[in-house]
Amino acid sequence: MDYGMLSAYFQLGFQALFPLVVGSFKSLQTPASTKAKRRAARHAAPELSENDDEDDNDSDEDLSETLSWTDSLAVPILGSVALLSLWLLIKYVGKEWVSFCLGVYFSVFSVFALHSTSSTLVNFILRKLGSKPSVYHIRISTNLKQLAHTAVTLPTVLLIPLAIALPSLYLPLGRPFWISNILALSLATTTLSLLKLDSFLTAFSLLALLLVYDVFWVFATPVMVDVARGVDAPIKLLAPKSGSSLDFAMLGLGDIIVPGLVIALCLRFDMYRHTVSHPTHQITRHDAFGRAYWYVAMTSYILGMAGTMSIVHWSGKAQPALLYLSPACILGPLLFALARGEFKLFWGFSDAPGDESQKSKLDETIEAPSEAAMRAKQGILEDQAEKTDQMAENVSHPVQQEEEDDSWMDGTGVATGGGEEKSRKTKKKGAKKK
Repeated sequence: MDYGMLSAYFQLGFQALFPLVVGSFKSLQTPASTKAKRRAARHAAPELSENDDEDDNDSDEDLSETLSWTDSLAVPILGSVALLSLWLLIKYVGKEWVSFCLGVYFSVFSVFALHSTSSTLVNFILRKLGSKPSVYHIRISTNLKQLAHTAVTLPTVLLIPLAIALPSLYLPLGRPFWISNILALSLATTTLSLLKLDSFLTAFSLLALLLVYDVFWVFATPVMVDVARGVDAPIKLLAPKSGSSLDFAMLGLGDIIVPGLVIALCLRFDMYRHTVSHPTHQITRHDAFGRAYWYVAMTSYILGMAGTMSIVHWSGKAQPALLYLSPACILGPLLFALARGEFKLFWGFSDAPGDESQKSKLDETIEAPSEAAMRAKQGILEDQAEKTDQMAENVSHPVQQEEEDDSWMDGTGVATGGGEEKSRKTKKKGAKKK
């Protein structure tokens, strides 16, 4: 038995679980019902909102992107175009240039991914230790319309140098595999937190389509294997075989991210079930709730990955991991929903963004602790009230005209020229006032 290979497979499997767990929990957001209740409470008692920072890290400005069923149909096509383009570049330009360009590209984006992931871990540890760091809000607003917002804590600020330094050392140090793995894990975690699926129909369609995509490009052509071996960039996980620094077992990030999207959706479905069963509670993303579907999905992934590595070991050939992961991640949650009699709720669940996501640009997102925003709002309201009072005063006091002299119509006499002149002056004066 080759214990070196078994060790490499164990390392790959263990590393793959990290983005699945952290990315799933990062994809959670405080339910819209809780946000609505807290918003109403802030309007009713603004002085009490200063300590209401628990759901601020959901961010008023949601950066996530949700894939629909129609979007999932385009993923295999776009993936095939990108994969074939990389293969052609490697063949006709050279893998050194392709690896260098991709290394620079992913190093830049890894700064954000590494900072986001490390901040999540540090904040989680501090919260478990009972320490809640103060939240500072950075907002860019014009009038009462918010253009940008971010919530930061002191630990997240202190992590910025690390997030910049590690990706910056990736290329100068010769692309060491341990830095590559850290960057790849951060990219996978951040992708799972920002990219979401709107329903299980979309999730299972995506898994089925990418299964066909994976099988075709691995078994029918050498393209997938050539790209995976030819590109030296943080787009895969590496584990050395038998302690060798030259021979590695590898796992592509796609084999983590694609099933991970379904696993994260299962966790959000668990939170939805908890929210529905506790309609009077203010549920937040930090609350404890039953995670039955998430555990089933995670178990399905582990079994599928174990089957993949076993077949790779026995056959000695590269295998399309989604050939085993897709059926496992589809059948596990699906059969579990049928066994619990919750298939209708399971299949009808929708995580598509609603009108709540549009409120990030409105006045409600300028929180009470922002004194400048409150003063600006109060000044505008006072100006509007003053204009309203002036309009009301003009309506209640109309301009009154002087009564004309009608003495010339009196049958007892004839008006003199002076009377006519006085009448003309009166008319002229009244017209001027009007």
